[in-house]
This record gives sequence, C-alpha cells and structure tokens, in this order.
Amino acid sequence: MNNPHGEFECGVTGQLLMFSARGPWNDETMRNGVVKMSSDISTFKQGSKWAQLSCLYGESLMPPSTFDIFVKQTRVRKTRGLSFLAVVILDTDIMLTTKHQISQCYDTAEVPFGFYDCVDDALTELKRKGYDFNRDNAVHFFTRFDFTRKK
Repeated sequence: MNNPHGEFECGVTGQLLMFSARGPWNDETMRNGVVKMSSDISTFKQGSKWAQLSCLYGESLMPPSTFDIFVKQTRVRKTRGLSFLAVVILDTDIMLTTKHQISQCYDTAEVPFGFYDCVDDALTELKRKGYDFNRDNAVHFFTRFDFTRKK
C-alpha cells in the first residue's frame, strides 16, 4: 500500500457539500476522501437534491486508477442527490490540465458542473440556482481550509 498523497477537508452546510483539497492524488487518498465524504453525504435527507463546491489547490491530478475511482464515486454521489458541482481551481501552474481532467470525469459521470474564478463567485451561482445553505458558514469553511502554499 502506498502512502496517501494530497490533503483534503469536507463539510456540509444546508444543501451544500464543501470540499477543499490540495493534490496530487493517489488511490489511498481518494479512498480516504470517499469514506469521509460519504459520512457527510449521509446527513442530506434521502431523495433531496444538493450541490457540491470543490476548491482545488495545486496539482490536483489523478493517475488512471485514481481517476476511475473518482468517476465511480461521482456517479454514486449523483444517485445520492448530487445535482450540480461548482469547481474553483487555485494556486496552480497547470490550470488547463486540471480543468481538462475534472471535466472528463464529470462529463463521464453525467453530472452538471461549472468552473468559477473564486469561491465567492461559485457561492453566488449556487444561491442563484436555488440551493439553500449558510453563506457565512461556507466562507468560513473555505477560509479555514485554504491550502494555498505559503511562499
């Protein structure tokens, strides 16, 4: 077994699953994330629709085996009510590569998604789409779990 690569935190406020993370990823980290995220998803009322906001830092890339786990788990989240994914990518030199891989996953899993320049823009769009959540709690979460590398 390999050591986990990457770090992450997740939480819930209202109809919003929040995920803040820094890659790159390997299978072990992805599996650990699935366990934690599943626990958070279980707090949503069965049959309800909810959104996810992911803020990704650094080289948030996955090798093929990890990508396959990611697609499978995204499909599972969809069956459990995930109806939209907002993605913010920060502190990276490989923005286009990351966007391409993330887009491939969400297209394959058939989950609607959008990319945003900052957390504030993503939260505004999620509110506009009608998702109910505490904006202050979300801002606090993403401020607390800011994985920007200090120079």
